[in-house]
Amino acid sequence: MKIMIKKYIGLLLAGVSAVLLSSCTDWLTLAPEDGVTREEFWKTKEQLNSAVVGCYCSLQNGPVQKMFLWGELRADMVDNGLLVNNSYSQIIDGEISSSNTVVDWSDFYTTINNCNTVLKFAPGVRDIDGTLSEKQMKEYEAEALTIRAMMYFYLVRSFRDVPLVLNATVSDDQDYSVPKTPGAAILDTLVRDLKIAAVNAPITYDSNDKNKNRVTAWTAKTLLADIYLWQERYAECNALCNEVIASGKFSLIPVQKDLYYIKDGGVVTDSLSIASEADAENMFVKSYVDGRSIESIFEIPFTTQKLNPFYDMVSQVKNNLKPKVDILDGIIFPSNKYNFSDAADIRAQGCSYRQGLIWKYIGLDRSGTVRAANNYTTPWITYKYSDILLMKAEALNQIGLNASTDTEKESYYRQALACIEQVRNARNAVVEADYNFSTTIDGKTLEKFILTERAREFAFEGKRWYDVLRFAKRGDYAGSNIQYLINLAINSASPEKQASLIAKYKDPKHNSHYWPILNQEIEINKELKQNEFYVQ
Repeated sequence: MKIMIKKYIGLLLAGVSAVLLSSCTDWLTLAPEDGVTREEFWKTKEQLNSAVVGCYCSLQNGPVQKMFLWGELRADMVDNGLLVNNSYSQIIDGEISSSNTVVDWSDFYTTINNCNTVLKFAPGVRDIDGTLSEKQMKEYEAEALTIRAMMYFYLVRSFRDVPLVLNATVSDDQDYSVPKTPGAAILDTLVRDLKIAAVNAPITYDSNDKNKNRVTAWTAKTLLADIYLWQERYAECNALCNEVIASGKFSLIPVQKDLYYIKDGGVVTDSLSIASEADAENMFVKSYVDGRSIESIFEIPFTTQKLNPFYDMVSQVKNNLKPKVDILDGIIFPSNKYNFSDAADIRAQGCSYRQGLIWKYIGLDRSGTVRAANNYTTPWITYKYSDILLMKAEALNQIGLNASTDTEKESYYRQALACIEQVRNARNAVVEADYNFSTTIDGKTLEKFILTERAREFAFEGKRWYDVLRFAKRGDYAGSNIQYLINLAINSASPEKQASLIAKYKDPKHNSHYWPILNQEIEINKELKQNEFYVQ
């Protein structure tokens, strides 16, 4: 890890004067432009705020791209695009090696060290600057704790066991050789930190921009709920989701719908729901063009001064990745039984994908207007209100599966279904014959329904692989849960690679479900051991 850490020591000392994320491009300079040293920097609350802003800015500079790639390349919604990137292509085919730079975790540790540095020096700033209150200092610390927890949650879900570094690296003289900590222990640390952050983080700021782009108590609680879901602590996940819902600060963007009646001999026999295109357009623009919508809990913004990383990956001209339309059409997004195109899920064509392109990041509207190369400003939506509703549904369903009586089971299933239907109604989701819950509900069938609904709601938002892995590993891969990963392999790998990928996923040690550590990290940090599956 030494090269990684030396790279960002300069970042920690840079003086940033702005108080919001519009100035992030200033922060990304590797060395201070004005000669500011650490001894001169940590003096005022304004400087402390600038350092916290730097934690957010570092998210833009690398982690966002990996959040997308790590969550999508191993899943079933992306394929090789016009210009094949060999590193991406190998992962899509299930051929993952420790020399593939996609598995480079250094950007995450850069952000982690920025957060550690804030936590190290914040108390000293308060000793010097009497205008910095203890409450304000704890708010800044809560932001750093939450961002750090987010980075480690990605690392644990991707690698399982990673080095846990909780102290700031501020000198070349420090020892950079750090062994791995078991992922389960890291998650326990994140839970502890997020409980503190949830108490101390601001409930609200003085602007909507800050409410969506800086950590609030709701950000910390949502992230903690997500970790609880991964840990299979369902009652605690559900309780936190209830707190976020009860806050009244978030809601789904409404979409008006009309019924189209199916008649046979003048008699109405069925009906289809047709969403208002104006409302569907409004949802798309507010979420993926303007950003900071009523649905958003936390998102990483981009501007024309700091573009997002998607032009090289998914643009019309230079796309390395494209949507896997054969999987999206019919499997993820089913058509209605009458094949009536107007009665479609608004998250499909024109939102998630269009014209064979991943539309969320390149479109300015649903009808076909494409972003210019200098206008790639779609925010990275880390959490939104539908996350809360679908996490709650998943937690309730699992509680129901373990309930002792049929009455209790049915009650939990119905509550879960009500959460799902809130999302589906807002998106004009198509009714699926395979999921008819009008009479009794089977918990395992509802479980599959939740996973597919998450695929629709979070298409190309970096969550698909983690969702499928979470469902597969539940109960230590109990029963037939491994089938979730097998189905993913069938949908994602080329025919000649399917058998090999299925065999890897079936391996009883399940080590192939996590990334290898980049070779360069192993060479530098002698305390690191390669993940077992990738040892040659």
